[in-house]
Amino acid sequence: MSKQKRSKKTKPAGKRTEGSLKEILSLYVKLADLQKEIGKVAEGGVLVEDRLTNLEIHVNILARLLTTLCVEKLGIRIGALRHLIRRVEKEAVRDSQIMELESLYHLSHGNLKRAPSANAKPKDDPWEKIS
Repeated sequence: MSKQKRSKKTKPAGKRTEGSLKEILSLYVKLADLQKEIGKVAEGGVLVEDRLTNLEIHVNILARLLTTLCVEKLGIRIGALRHLIRRVEKEAVRDSQIMELESLYHLSHGNLKRAPSANAKPKDDPWEKIS
C-alpha cells in the first residue's frame, strides 16, 4: 500500500500577494490622508493661537486706555476705580452663573409644554414651613 500525499488546494501565490499588496496600498493611502488631516488641524490650531494672542493684546491696550481715561480725564481716584472694577467683576460672575443656571433649567425642563403659572404654589412648599 502506497501512501499518497494529499495535495492541499491553495490559492496561487500570485493572487495572494496581489490582494495583500492592494490592502497595503490602501492602508498607505489612508495613512497619507490622515497625515494631511493632522497637518490641517495643526495649522488651524496655530492660527487660533495667534488670534487669541492678538485678542489678548487688544484687550490689554483697551484696559490701559480705559484706566488712563478714568484717572486723567474723569478724575477718578485709583482706589475708587479698583472698587468699581471689583464690583463689575462680581456682577459679571453672578450674571454668568445666573445665565448658566437658567440654561440648565431650560434644558432639564425642555419637555414641558407649558410653564407653570407664577401664582401657583406647590403643595408642600418648604418656604412655608420656615416662615
